[in-house]
Amino acid sequence: MMRNLIALLFLFMSLTVAHGQGLRPQSISASYFGEMITHPGLKLGAHYSLSSWEKTRKNGVTVNKGIQVSPTIGFFYHRRYQTGLFVMPEIAYTRRNAKGHYFEVGAGFGYLRTFVPNTYQVSASGEVSKTSAGHNYFSGNLFLTFGKNLEPLTKLPMDVFLKPQWMYAVPNFPNSVSYFALELGLNYRLN
Repeated sequence: MMRNLIALLFLFMSLTVAHGQGLRPQSISASYFGEMITHPGLKLGAHYSLSSWEKTRKNGVTVNKGIQVSPTIGFFYHRRYQTGLFVMPEIAYTRRNAKGHYFEVGAGFGYLRTFVPNTYQVSASGEVSKTSAGHNYFSGNLFLTFGKNLEPLTKLPMDVFLKPQWMYAVPNFPNSVSYFALELGLNYRLN
């Protein structure tokens, strides 16, 4: 229960800081979130720009760079093992070139709740009954994002992206657990 409260407080503080700064989301995203690639899920996020700047190279090419914060929420389903639901605020350094390709590197820290299916308990009298089980984790991730502007093709301010990431959750038996996840999604720019 205490971990749930801490996670909700962390999310609330992230959103309050973003709103208090007068920030509006620069974009929203939706993606397939594949834990170990093949265990399906979904991830939604809002992306706020904390800082941005342009850099012109010697050859005259302009590169846009920035730092953004993104509160995200998502889930994954691993049949016969667990379903995971997570809230993961992320921070990232972004670099976008004139051709519309972009790259991000970042990290997140949040809360992961898992639900374990087909769990049973045995009473003192020996009767077996179905029960619900799950675990609460503090979770973090490290990620790289590779994206491409689709606006020239679709006439919409949209990007496609691929985001491999490593998630780490504590505590777990005996100490921690790590996950590899792959996101494939669309990012819709609001500005």
